[in-house]
Amino acid sequence: MASIFTSPRTPAYLALICTTALWGSIGVVSRALMETIPPLVMAAARWGVAFAVLLPLVWPERVKIVQAIRRDWKRFLFLSVVGGAPQSALIFTGLAQSTAINLGLLNSTIPVLIILISWGWRGRRPRRSESIGLATSLVGVLLILAHGDLRALLQLQFNHGDLLMLGGMVLWAIYTLGLPHRPQSLSLFAFVFVMALMGELLTLPFAALQWAGAGGVHLGTREMLGLLYIGALATLVSTALFSYGVERVGAVRAGILIHLMPVFSSIFATLFIGERLLVYHAAGFVLVAGGAVLGCLKREPVLSSRTPTRI
Repeated sequence: MASIFTSPRTPAYLALICTTALWGSIGVVSRALMETIPPLVMAAARWGVAFAVLLPLVWPERVKIVQAIRRDWKRFLFLSVVGGAPQSALIFTGLAQSTAINLGLLNSTIPVLIILISWGWRGRRPRRSESIGLATSLVGVLLILAHGDLRALLQLQFNHGDLLMLGGMVLWAIYTLGLPHRPQSLSLFAFVFVMALMGELLTLPFAALQWAGAGGVHLGTREMLGLLYIGALATLVSTALFSYGVERVGAVRAGILIHLMPVFSSIFATLFIGERLLVYHAAGFVLVAGGAVLGCLKREPVLSSRTPTRI
């Protein structure tokens, strides 16, 4: 790992570390707001804030944005579903039935999922070390899903929220693998803007139904500040930083640093919302992280040889 911080790609790695810290805070802040804001409403608000912040920044690119959507709308739509508001809606729906600590821990499955999906998507068979890593991480995932009681696996007594969040991790792994192939005609912020727009169009109808079903949602100062943080910093800034990092060091190496997220999320959840870090949390994280280290440290072609992405 020392070579990571002495390489010419240090800015990309620092960007990815900042990303994991911001992502680690999302579950904590959103979990604290869920007493007031339903999950689908929160997902739509999260990306709505990002959309509003980006609008004046990308306005000079409005003609290019329209042209890019007409030319590559299918690719934009795909990335918006697996990495935008619909993916957030799945995560928040699961989080409402689980904990911020579990969300952080399950994010550790992403590097392993990247290898597994790459195998099926690109026909790249895992090496022996990667297979061992996948098996080790799978045990860790099952331990987390079973809340430390492996007997629950025999009775299929999973927490539905954990399973939904795991599904969200699968979508994000797919997004990570597809991100290097995003349309390059737009700046990074313009690309995120299109993702926010399309994701909102897909999510808003369901969020409106949930809003109506809840009899409306009261948004006080606490809720507004929380949504502003989630949308502007933890979503917009982190998405830009993550895209920057992935395009320069590759999906697998970017995925390795995602293992810092449980550290940040566990610290934040323990300090700010009183969640407890239990033994099975630590054991599951060690297994998942250890498996990912075994499976993800293989060198892969770096994507920074492309024309640098415009911010």
